[in-house]
Amino acid sequence: MSKSSVKGGSGKRVHIISRGDNWAVKKEGTTRASKIYQDKESAITSARKSGLDVVVHKKDGSIQKWEKPKK
Repeated sequence: MSKSSVKGGSGKRVHIISRGDNWAVKKEGTTRASKIYQDKESAITSARKSGLDVVVHKKDGSIQKWEKPKK
């Protein structure tokens, strides 16, 4: 099975990253964010709906937490 046939595109994770004063939801392996949110919690809530691992980053880019999808 190729990576591109994995659910969610080319990656198994979605990242929550800082974009200025906002927070972006970005699927791993893509160059552009799929959506921008004004607050971090809204971005996390949206990312959880993807069914993929959610990697939440701090403002400095380091990883704050890594959540596995609930089954």
